[in-house]
Amino acid sequence: MADNPDFPVGTAAVNWVDSGGAVHLRVYSCDGYTITERCWDGQSWVNGFTCPGSQVSATAWQDNAGLHLRVYATFQDNTTEWCFDPGSNWQVGQYSKP
Repeated sequence: MADNPDFPVGTAAVNWVDSGGAVHLRVYSCDGYTITERCWDGQSWVNGFTCPGSQVSATAWQDNAGLHLRVYATFQDNTTEWCFDPGSNWQVGQYSKP
């Protein structure tokens, strides 16, 4: 596929190492309209969640509860925080653009 300069493309990535020493990667790419998560857990790349977005940033951390992921998706002049926490699915967080 050829690049189309009319589409603002963005990418963010996070990684972590689990207690067994395995490396995990999450790459968030946007095509100007949709952010798509791609996941690597040591064997192959698989699709993760999607959300509306033209710009993306992401962070991850681990604590005693487990892994926490945050994806910040900007779409139509609004930024939405998407949260993935231990024992939950992706959900909208409390952050909003000031």
